[in-house]
Amino acid sequence: MAAPDTLEPLRKATRRLHEAEAERNRLIRALRSQRQPITRLSEAADLSVGTVHRLTRPSIVVSVGYEGRTAEELVAVLVEAEVSVLVDVRENAISRKAGLSKRGLAARCEAQGIAYVHERTLGNPRHNRDGFREGRSESRKIFEQHLVDQGAEALGRVGELLRDRTVGLLCFEEDPCSCHRSIVAEHLKALDPLATVQSV
Repeated sequence: MAAPDTLEPLRKATRRLHEAEAERNRLIRALRSQRQPITRLSEAADLSVGTVHRLTRPSIVVSVGYEGRTAEELVAVLVEAEVSVLVDVRENAISRKAGLSKRGLAARCEAQGIAYVHERTLGNPRHNRDGFREGRSESRKIFEQHLVDQGAEALGRVGELLRDRTVGLLCFEEDPCSCHRSIVAEHLKALDPLATVQSV
């Protein structure tokens, strides 16, 4: 017979505390978005979890690369993931593949009810791309600094979009870990700690 896990009650209690903290944060964010003042803590406590979820929704970032995909396949993936707005984080939104440059992709997205936004300053500068793909730590630092210097306003705009819709982040690489969009997603999570990131 296996020995009982003496730490399991502590793990369960920790999970409950994390869940309670997440619900409290959702509630505060929901009330702020609705401009509802909280004059007493008891007023917040009286709101049910169901009420909280009616006031707000989870923030979802969908990380997607078009490597190995046609334009039609990419848009189908976005539709399946229920993306409402696609944020193109390529510095230059051009591609040799048909339908994947800025105008063609925007038209295809809009035909499916998906808004398209190109945020050039969230792109990885050309001189830093090879090193980033190779996993060099200095290339990651260069891009982090680029976001601070050039991309702060764009991050703020995308963060605002996350409040009420599912946002896609688009670049080329299939593997998000080899793409700068993974760092963009991390910065968005810093703006909204309750956001989740999905790769498709």
